[in-house]
Amino acid sequence: MGDRNFYLLAIFLIVYIISPFDFVPGFIDDLIASGTLWYYWRKWNTQKRGKSKRYAGDQFREQQKRQYTESSQLEEAYRVLGVSPDASWKDVRKAYKEKIAKSHPDKVAHLGEELQDKAKEITLQLNKAVDVIRRHKSV
Repeated sequence: MGDRNFYLLAIFLIVYIISPFDFVPGFIDDLIASGTLWYYWRKWNTQKRGKSKRYAGDQFREQQKRQYTESSQLEEAYRVLGVSPDASWKDVRKAYKEKIAKSHPDKVAHLGEELQDKAKEITLQLNKAVDVIRRHKSV
């Protein structure tokens, strides 16, 4: 719900609650209007903040999982390329070029289908490893 729509609905409901004219005699319709206003206010407020504060613990756990998977991906990327974690970007690129030169699918096109599939798999692993390291080093 957009801001303008929420404001218009809120004004309408507040005026209806305050006004002495009711569709149904008594206070039941005012309670329903108040509940509707409260519901849409909560919905609008939650959308405005992004996520509810109630889920802050879940967000923290999700962030911890993400950091763990990123660190394990980074370790795996260095292992695939065969360089140490403190290697410079130049060393990472050099190791990548050496490994990709050996296992690029175009280099093994004349060999059997199993070796071509293995070369494709290795090439994908190398590309993913370089991407992970690039994101980490923000080169």
